[in-house]
Amino acid sequence: MTTWQVATVVGAVRETDTARSIWLHIPGFPGARAGQHIDIKLTAPESYSTSRSYSLSDVREGDTVAVGVEELDDGEVSPFLVHDLEIGEQVEIAGPIGIQFVWPPLDTGAGADSGTGAGADTSRPVQLVAGGSGITPLMAMIRLRETTRPEATMRLLYSARSPEQVFFRDEFAALAAADRLRVDWFFTRTAGSGPRPAGRITREEFAAAILPVASRPLLYLCGSTEYVDTLGEWLLDAGYPIDDIRIERFLAA
Repeated sequence: MTTWQVATVVGAVRETDTARSIWLHIPGFPGARAGQHIDIKLTAPESYSTSRSYSLSDVREGDTVAVGVEELDDGEVSPFLVHDLEIGEQVEIAGPIGIQFVWPPLDTGAGADSGTGAGADTSRPVQLVAGGSGITPLMAMIRLRETTRPEATMRLLYSARSPEQVFFRDEFAALAAADRLRVDWFFTRTAGSGPRPAGRITREEFAAAILPVASRPLLYLCGSTEYVDTLGEWLLDAGYPIDDIRIERFLAA
Protein backbone atom coordinates (compact mmCIF):
# COMPACT_ATOMS: atom_id res chain seq x y z
CA MET A 1 0.00 0.00 0.00
CA THR A 2 1.37 3.42 -0.97
CA THR A 3 1.96 5.84 1.89
CA TRP A 4 1.35 9.45 0.90
CA GLN A 5 2.87 12.47 2.66
CA VAL A 6 1.99 16.14 2.34
CA ALA A 7 4.67 18.30 0.73
CA THR A 8 4.75 22.09 0.53
CA VAL A 9 6.23 23.92 -2.45
CA VAL A 10 9.01 26.14 -1.08
CA GLY A 11 10.78 27.14 -4.28
CA ALA A 12 10.60 26.99 -8.06
CA VAL A 13 12.93 27.91 -10.92
CA ARG A 14 12.12 28.03 -14.62
CA GLU A 15 14.68 25.89 -16.44
CA THR A 16 13.36 26.28 -20.01
CA ASP A 17 10.14 27.51 -21.62
CA THR A 18 8.60 24.11 -20.89
CA ALA A 19 10.47 22.90 -17.81
CA ARG A 20 10.71 23.81 -14.15
CA SER A 21 12.53 22.77 -11.01
CA ILE A 22 10.32 22.57 -7.92
CA TRP A 23 11.54 22.35 -4.32
CA LEU A 24 9.33 20.48 -1.86
CA HIS A 25 9.53 20.49 1.92
CA ILE A 26 8.29 17.20 3.37
CA PRO A 27 8.20 17.05 7.19
CA GLY A 28 9.54 13.72 8.41
CA PHE A 29 10.90 12.73 5.01
CA PRO A 30 13.73 10.20 5.54
CA GLY A 31 15.97 11.67 2.86
CA ALA A 32 16.73 10.20 -0.55
CA ARG A 33 19.63 8.97 -2.64
CA ALA A 34 20.80 10.71 -5.78
CA GLY A 35 19.10 8.90 -8.65
CA GLN A 36 15.85 8.08 -6.87
CA HIS A 37 12.40 9.44 -7.73
CA ILE A 38 9.14 10.25 -5.99
CA ASP A 39 5.50 10.01 -7.01
CA ILE A 40 3.50 13.24 -6.97
CA LYS A 41 -0.29 13.03 -6.63
CA LEU A 42 -2.73 15.77 -7.62
CA THR A 43 -6.34 15.75 -6.43
CA ALA A 44 -9.03 17.83 -8.16
CA PRO A 45 -11.89 19.52 -6.24
CA GLU A 46 -14.26 16.76 -7.39
CA SER A 47 -11.91 14.25 -5.69
CA TYR A 48 -10.44 12.85 -8.91
CA SER A 49 -6.74 12.16 -8.35
CA THR A 50 -3.81 11.03 -10.44
CA SER A 51 -0.10 10.58 -9.82
CA ARG A 52 3.11 10.50 -11.81
CA SER A 53 6.76 9.77 -11.06
CA TYR A 54 9.43 12.48 -11.14
CA SER A 55 13.16 12.14 -10.62
CA LEU A 56 14.80 14.07 -7.82
CA SER A 57 17.33 16.67 -8.93
CA ASP A 58 18.48 17.68 -5.44
CA VAL A 59 18.69 15.46 -2.34
CA ARG A 60 21.20 17.41 -0.25
CA GLU A 61 18.80 18.89 2.31
CA GLY A 62 17.11 15.79 3.75
CA ASP A 63 13.47 16.78 4.13
CA THR A 64 13.60 19.34 1.30
CA VAL A 65 14.12 17.92 -2.17
CA ALA A 66 13.78 19.14 -5.75
CA VAL A 67 12.20 17.55 -8.80
CA GLY A 68 12.64 18.46 -12.44
CA VAL A 69 9.46 18.54 -14.54
CA GLU A 70 9.19 18.93 -18.31
CA GLU A 71 5.78 19.76 -19.75
CA LEU A 72 4.40 17.26 -22.22
CA ASP A 73 1.68 18.24 -24.67
CA ASP A 74 -0.51 15.29 -23.73
CA GLY A 75 0.59 15.14 -20.09
CA GLU A 76 -2.04 15.00 -17.37
CA VAL A 77 0.16 16.23 -14.53
CA SER A 78 3.23 17.97 -15.95
CA PRO A 79 1.46 21.05 -17.43
CA PHE A 80 0.00 21.93 -14.02
CA LEU A 81 3.32 21.45 -12.23
CA VAL A 82 5.21 23.57 -14.78
CA HIS A 83 2.75 26.44 -15.15
CA ASP A 84 0.21 26.52 -12.32
CA LEU A 85 1.59 25.11 -9.06
CA GLU A 86 2.54 28.01 -6.80
CA ILE A 87 4.92 28.42 -3.87
CA GLY A 88 3.07 27.67 -0.64
CA GLU A 89 0.70 25.18 -2.22
CA GLN A 90 0.71 21.53 -1.23
CA VAL A 91 0.82 18.23 -3.08
CA GLU A 92 1.03 14.63 -1.92
CA ILE A 93 4.18 12.59 -2.50
CA ALA A 94 5.25 8.98 -2.04
CA GLY A 95 8.80 7.74 -1.91
CA PRO A 96 11.70 7.81 -2.28
CA ILE A 97 11.61 5.02 -4.87
CA GLY A 98 14.35 3.05 -6.64
CA ILE A 99 17.65 1.54 -5.49
CA GLN A 100 19.38 0.43 -8.71
CA PHE A 101 20.02 3.83 -10.32
CA VAL A 102 21.75 5.55 -7.40
CA TRP A 103 25.09 7.17 -6.72
CA PRO A 104 27.01 6.42 -4.60
CA PRO A 105 26.06 2.83 -5.42
CA LEU A 106 24.66 0.62 -2.70
CA ASP A 107 27.00 -1.81 -1.02
CA THR A 108 27.03 -4.06 2.02
CA GLY A 109 29.56 -2.05 3.99
CA ALA A 110 28.98 0.02 7.08
CA GLY A 111 26.62 2.87 6.45
CA ALA A 112 25.10 1.32 3.35
CA ASP A 113 21.61 2.23 4.56
CA SER A 114 22.26 5.94 4.98
CA GLY A 115 20.72 8.50 2.66
CA THR A 116 24.03 9.58 1.15
CA GLY A 117 25.36 6.12 0.49
CA ALA A 118 28.12 6.32 3.07
CA GLY A 119 30.27 3.21 2.97
CA ALA A 120 29.93 2.79 -0.80
CA ASP A 121 33.06 2.70 -2.98
CA THR A 122 33.41 6.12 -4.65
CA SER A 123 36.95 5.61 -5.93
CA ARG A 124 35.81 4.69 -9.44
CA PRO A 125 35.18 7.49 -11.96
CA VAL A 126 31.61 8.15 -13.05
CA GLN A 127 30.37 8.79 -16.58
CA LEU A 128 26.93 10.42 -16.72
CA VAL A 129 24.97 10.38 -19.99
CA ALA A 130 21.78 12.46 -20.31
CA GLY A 131 19.22 12.89 -23.05
CA GLY A 132 16.91 15.88 -22.65
CA SER A 133 15.12 15.91 -19.30
CA GLY A 134 17.08 12.78 -18.40
CA ILE A 135 19.58 15.17 -16.87
CA THR A 136 17.36 15.48 -13.78
CA PRO A 137 18.52 12.49 -11.67
CA LEU A 138 22.08 12.96 -12.89
CA MET A 139 22.02 16.52 -11.56
CA ALA A 140 21.22 15.11 -8.14
CA MET A 141 24.42 13.05 -8.40
CA ILE A 142 26.48 16.06 -9.51
CA ARG A 143 25.16 18.24 -6.68
CA LEU A 144 25.69 15.52 -4.09
CA ARG A 145 29.24 14.97 -5.34
CA GLU A 146 30.01 18.65 -4.78
CA THR A 147 28.97 18.59 -1.12
CA THR A 148 29.86 15.07 0.04
CA ARG A 149 32.39 13.51 -2.40
CA PRO A 150 34.30 16.42 -4.01
CA GLU A 151 37.21 14.15 -4.85
CA ALA A 152 35.05 11.85 -7.00
CA THR A 153 35.67 12.07 -10.76
CA MET A 154 32.56 12.77 -12.83
CA ARG A 155 32.11 13.52 -16.52
CA LEU A 156 28.84 14.36 -18.29
CA LEU A 157 27.63 13.85 -21.85
CA TYR A 158 24.46 15.88 -22.36
CA SER A 159 22.34 15.69 -25.51
CA ALA A 160 19.50 18.20 -25.96
CA ARG A 161 17.44 19.57 -28.84
CA SER A 162 19.04 23.02 -28.61
CA PRO A 163 21.01 25.18 -26.15
CA GLU A 164 17.71 26.76 -25.08
CA GLN A 165 16.46 23.33 -23.94
CA VAL A 166 19.33 22.73 -21.51
CA PHE A 167 18.40 22.40 -17.84
CA PHE A 168 20.59 23.97 -15.10
CA ARG A 169 22.54 26.16 -17.55
CA ASP A 170 23.89 28.63 -14.96
CA GLU A 171 24.96 25.84 -12.62
CA PHE A 172 26.81 24.02 -15.39
CA ALA A 173 28.56 27.23 -16.37
CA ALA A 174 29.72 27.73 -12.77
CA LEU A 175 30.96 24.15 -12.50
CA ALA A 176 32.86 24.48 -15.77
CA ALA A 177 34.41 27.79 -14.70
CA ALA A 178 35.62 26.17 -11.48
CA ASP A 179 36.98 23.18 -13.42
CA ARG A 180 34.66 20.91 -11.44
CA LEU A 181 32.87 19.13 -14.29
CA ARG A 182 33.61 18.39 -17.93
CA VAL A 183 30.46 18.51 -20.04
CA ASP A 184 30.36 17.27 -23.64
CA TRP A 185 27.42 18.92 -25.42
CA PHE A 186 25.44 17.47 -28.32
CA PHE A 187 22.50 19.34 -29.86
CA THR A 188 20.17 17.46 -32.17
CA ARG A 189 18.05 20.21 -33.80
CA THR A 190 19.71 23.62 -33.30
CA ALA A 191 23.40 23.89 -32.50
CA GLY A 192 23.60 27.58 -31.66
CA SER A 193 27.17 28.93 -31.73
CA GLY A 194 28.85 25.59 -31.11
CA PRO A 195 31.33 24.15 -33.64
CA ARG A 196 29.40 20.92 -34.11
CA PRO A 197 26.39 21.00 -36.47
CA ALA A 198 23.06 19.86 -35.09
CA GLY A 199 22.33 16.15 -35.35
CA ARG A 200 22.15 12.94 -33.41
CA ILE A 201 25.30 11.69 -31.75
CA THR A 202 27.18 9.07 -33.73
CA ARG A 203 28.85 5.95 -32.39
CA GLU A 204 32.26 7.48 -33.06
CA GLU A 205 31.41 10.74 -31.28
CA PHE A 206 30.02 8.84 -28.30
CA ALA A 207 33.14 6.69 -27.97
CA ALA A 208 35.39 9.76 -28.09
CA ALA A 209 33.40 11.72 -25.50
CA ILE A 210 33.11 9.21 -22.65
CA LEU A 211 35.59 7.88 -20.15
CA PRO A 212 37.60 4.99 -21.64
CA VAL A 213 36.82 1.43 -20.68
CA ALA A 214 40.31 1.05 -19.22
CA SER A 215 39.44 3.56 -16.47
CA ARG A 216 36.64 1.24 -15.22
CA PRO A 217 33.95 3.90 -14.93
CA LEU A 218 30.48 3.44 -13.51
CA LEU A 219 28.04 4.59 -16.20
CA TYR A 220 24.63 6.16 -15.63
CA LEU A 221 22.39 6.71 -18.67
CA CYS A 222 19.05 8.51 -18.50
CA GLY A 223 16.76 9.60 -21.33
CA SER A 224 14.23 8.28 -23.80
CA THR A 225 14.04 4.53 -24.34
CA GLU A 226 15.47 4.70 -27.87
CA TYR A 227 18.32 6.96 -26.78
CA VAL A 228 19.54 4.95 -23.80
CA ASP A 229 19.00 1.56 -25.43
CA THR A 230 21.11 2.59 -28.44
CA LEU A 231 23.91 4.01 -26.32
CA GLY A 232 23.76 1.04 -23.97
CA GLU A 233 24.33 -1.31 -26.91
CA TRP A 234 27.29 0.79 -28.04
CA LEU A 235 28.81 0.53 -24.57
CA LEU A 236 28.49 -3.25 -24.54
CA ASP A 237 29.97 -3.47 -28.03
CA ALA A 238 32.92 -1.39 -26.82
CA GLY A 239 33.61 -3.77 -23.92
CA TYR A 240 32.11 -1.95 -20.95
CA PRO A 241 30.86 -4.58 -18.45
CA ILE A 242 27.09 -4.80 -18.24
CA ASP A 243 27.24 -4.72 -14.43
CA ASP A 244 28.81 -1.25 -14.61
CA ILE A 245 26.00 0.22 -16.74
CA ARG A 246 22.89 1.65 -15.07
CA ILE A 247 19.98 2.81 -17.24
CA GLU A 248 16.90 4.87 -16.39
CA ARG A 249 14.21 5.39 -19.07
CA PHE A 250 12.00 8.47 -19.07
CA LEU A 251 8.30 7.97 -19.81
CA ALA A 252 5.55 10.49 -20.54
CA ALA A 253 3.82 11.95 -17.47
